[in-house]
Order: sequence, then structure tokens, then C-alpha cells
Amino acid sequence: MTATRTTALVATVVTAMSALVGCGGGDAAPQSAASTVAASSSAAAATPAAPSYKILDKAALAKALLPLKEMPAGYSEDPSKDEDGPDKTFCNYRQPYTAKIEVSAAYQKGGGLKTEIASIALRQYANADQAKASFAKMAETLETCKQDTSEGQKLTYALMNLPKTGDDSLGVRIETQGATVLQGFAVVGPTLISTGAGGLMSADADVVADLLDKQVDRYSAAAAR
Repeated sequence: MTATRTTALVATVVTAMSALVGCGGGDAAPQSAASTVAASSSAAAATPAAPSYKILDKAALAKALLPLKEMPAGYSEDPSKDEDGPDKTFCNYRQPYTAKIEVSAAYQKGGGLKTEIASIALRQYANADQAKASFAKMAETLETCKQDTSEGQKLTYALMNLPKTGDDSLGVRIETQGATVLQGFAVVGPTLISTGAGGLMSADADVVADLLDKQVDRYSAAAAR
């Protein structure tokens, strides 16, 4: 594989993998009205109310993306970013819910074999329950989904430890044709947040974790009620 083809593959994988979010999950067991009210009242008395986030329109959601100045030194906007990317999920699992609004940004650093690519994406669902279920299904899938293919390329997945951020979060390491992509996911209210970074010669988990934490903070501030 040529350096140009492999570098292009890294860019494709980083952008595409940021879209590999899951959704769904079974309904909870039914409860009687009385027990539901009692449980809700007890929980409200014992636990402070969770933060509430408003639904943003596409312009506001795009504005909530981390700007270039928040990226690590050396990164520039990637004009070749494909916003649509492959319609793909981890191991092709079904998505009962789809995001209502999606926005993303892509950046690159260096050149040739030393090219590093980074991407950020926000996927806003109809409500927080759909986003939470989407994250839970993705996490469940990644427990057993270890190998896959995308556009003819073999992918290997491994869960990766990242500091917790947002309502919940996880990391995944993706290997393909000598390239490594590290991806971080977090759920905040009605939105799934993802950050990814990778390259042929290096992939820094600290960069992914830092970007994810910053993006969670920026989105949370923009969507707070």
C-alpha cells in the first residue's frame, strides 16, 4: 500500500469511525403507577436533579463544535473532509434510533507518513433517552465486536480506557492496514459526542481524551438550560 493510499485510509477511518454510534435497547420491565411514583419521589429526594439540556438547531449545534483555536498546536482545517462518510456501524448492528441533527469537523497535522488526522462530531437525538440508549447499545456491541470490514478494509477493535466525562464515556482503538485510530465517545443529554485522532506513525490517546473533555464542556455550556 502506498503512503498516499494509507494516509487517505486513515482520514477515511477517522471520519467514518466517528459515525459508528449505536442505539436501541429493550424496554424496561413495567411497574405499577404507585410504585413508579414512589420510586420517583424517593429518587428525587435523595439525588439532586440531573442537568437538563435543550435541543439545539443545526446552526447552534455547529457553533458548539470545538473551533480550530482549541485544537493542539499544528492542526489545520481538513478541506477534504467527507461529511457523509460510509453508512456503517460497529459490526453492522442495527440502529433503532437515528440522530436528528449531525455536525462535524476534521483537522490534519503534518504531511506524508507523519500526517495526523483528528475529527469531532456531535449527533443530537430527539431526546436524552434516545441518546443514552444509543450509547448503551454501542458499548454493549463493542464488548464482543472485535473485527470488522469497511469499504474492503479489515478493521480490528479494542476497548480503550479513557477518563470518564459527560454522563458516560468510552474509548476504542481501531487498527487498519498499519494505521491506528483512537476514538472517544461521550453522551451528554440528547447528544452523542465523538472525537478521534490517528495516523500511520502515531496516535495519541491523551489528545483524544483532552479533545473529548473539552468538547463535552463546550457542548454542555451551549445546551444548558
